[in-house]
Amino acid sequence: MGNDSAAITVCMLTRNEEDRLPASLQPLRGHAERILVLDSESEDRTQEVAAELGAEVSFRAWEGYVSARRHILAQATTPWVLMIDADEVLDAGFWDELHRCGFPDVAADGFQVRRRTVYLGRTLRFAGQPDWKTLLFRRERAYFEDRAVHEAVQIDGKVERLDSEILHYSYRSPEEHFERMRRYELLAAEDLYRQGRRANLFDLWFRPFWRWFTQMFVRGAILDGKPGWKIARSTAASVRLRFTMLRDLNRQGGGEGS
Repeated sequence: MGNDSAAITVCMLTRNEEDRLPASLQPLRGHAERILVLDSESEDRTQEVAAELGAEVSFRAWEGYVSARRHILAQATTPWVLMIDADEVLDAGFWDELHRCGFPDVAADGFQVRRRTVYLGRTLRFAGQPDWKTLLFRRERAYFEDRAVHEAVQIDGKVERLDSEILHYSYRSPEEHFERMRRYELLAAEDLYRQGRRANLFDLWFRPFWRWFTQMFVRGAILDGKPGWKIARSTAASVRLRFTMLRDLNRQGGGEGS
């Protein structure tokens, strides 16, 4: 990309990502003016590895996803920001595609790429799709809504989709998968509770079934084999868990529950 690198700051949040950082950061080196890593409470060599790979590393106590993303975004100084997670690996062809678009002199205010999950060693082509991630965006056009989880960046302007993809190495093990699901769904349930939502029988039984059916047969997870079946099953389980937790919050808040 040549001098185009002066237009981009990479922003990444980390916690105990020592093993994943090389694969994620290496494809970004030489394509950005700055690589910023904001670490929260890592107990391994995450900070040292990030620094060895050319990142500017800072530490901040964990106060939630939105707070962390707003904080690191405020540290960026270039017109464009590329926000990526440590468990994601960007397609090497992304940079050539950007160059063909005429970047940074483009009409778009943000660019999306399709994210593919890698699960049990297999890249899933159908499960979890469509999954478009806004990866690169104009710093002054970006903002984050107040949400506890699934805090995707919002763009005040035009967003274009690219052909490039990003691989999402989301879980190291089934145990990590379950623990992350439990943590995320509790945050999601708390969001719903603050919005005044109440769990009912439809939420607890039909929603999980419909999510499983949609993943398996509408989205085509069945074509991904055993990993796709496992993802569809876990997606349904996460929906059930979210509304079970919401029901418990309703009851703890003095309601009747369902």
